[in-house]
Amino acid sequence: MSVSPAHALLNAGHAADLALGAAVLGSGGGGDTRTGAAAIAAALGAGDSVPLVPAAAVGPDAWVAGVMAVGATSVMLERLPSGDEFTAAVRALQRHAGVRLDAVLGMEGAGANALLSVLCAHWLNLPLIDADGMGRAFPRIEQTIFTAAGIRAAPLVLANSTADIMIIEAGSNASVERLARAALPALGGWAAATGYLMRGRDCAAHAITGTFSRALAIGAAIRRARLGGPAGPAGEGPIREAGGHLVFEGVVIEVWQRTSLGPGTVTLEHRGNRRRALRVELADELLLAIEDGAVAAAVPDIICALDSRRLTPVGADSITTGQELDIWRFAAPDAWYRPPGAGLVGLPAFGLAPVDWLA
Repeated sequence: MSVSPAHALLNAGHAADLALGAAVLGSGGGGDTRTGAAAIAAALGAGDSVPLVPAAAVGPDAWVAGVMAVGATSVMLERLPSGDEFTAAVRALQRHAGVRLDAVLGMEGAGANALLSVLCAHWLNLPLIDADGMGRAFPRIEQTIFTAAGIRAAPLVLANSTADIMIIEAGSNASVERLARAALPALGGWAAATGYLMRGRDCAAHAITGTFSRALAIGAAIRRARLGGPAGPAGEGPIREAGGHLVFEGVVIEVWQRTSLGPGTVTLEHRGNRRRALRVELADELLLAIEDGAVAAAVPDIICALDSRRLTPVGADSITTGQELDIWRFAAPDAWYRPPGAGLVGLPAFGLAPVDWLA
């Protein structure tokens, strides 16, 4: 195996921090992380661990591929992964391509997929690379830094819980996304997916590095912040040290959830100054925050809503009127703020006007 020794060993004790940090990096989306944390705690509770290796430690000729679940996370919670779906998908990719993987790469190291990446590495007895293709959660398969680098998502393998396997070959990563979404109803609503097969040298050159370490650090910061109380400098300090910027402390006064016609909107009134208001545009994730006509945060920024009392991440689809929320911004990986990455994940990619039109 052309992979250097791990720089960390993920075990059951990391599950809670990873779940918290992955929820923050989900930017209000990416699915529930608590179930995945419980699954990791159970799978690794007997003293097992998953090696976490930096992308640079993967040999240049090693084979790596991305893994993730695609489809409706609500359906996945009703039919939880057994592990067979992911191992079947990876083995089918290996047979199809005639290679053997040396390490697992999380396609989306945020939300539920961050936890599933750890579990997949455990089920396959392979190291997990401390990197991913997004550095946060995005809703579409082609919204990866690998697409920006010209790396193909195909062949993409989908596998479901009834041993059905589909291999998608397509001319573009956007077509892979379109075909995969069309297949999901026939596969039961969700499927394990593996694709973006690449050599270690391409992973090291293009992957967004340190995503899992970042999730662990953010999760640990929130845990420390809880010890300092629900509000004020004692609670904010650790989250700021982990890269968070407090945008707004408010109470939700209006919610318009998204429809097929476009994003939804949440309006918050400031808890300390009722003349201040923040509007947040949302779809699968929180996309844009505007206060008094000025942009406070915009995708690809990672916008996170934390329950102000429990410091628990709140999903975009779980925001309701009367909630007290703190809106935080974390910087996305640098590659998303410049071409060609910016064109894949900026506001226009979600049907919203560019920031300079709104400012």
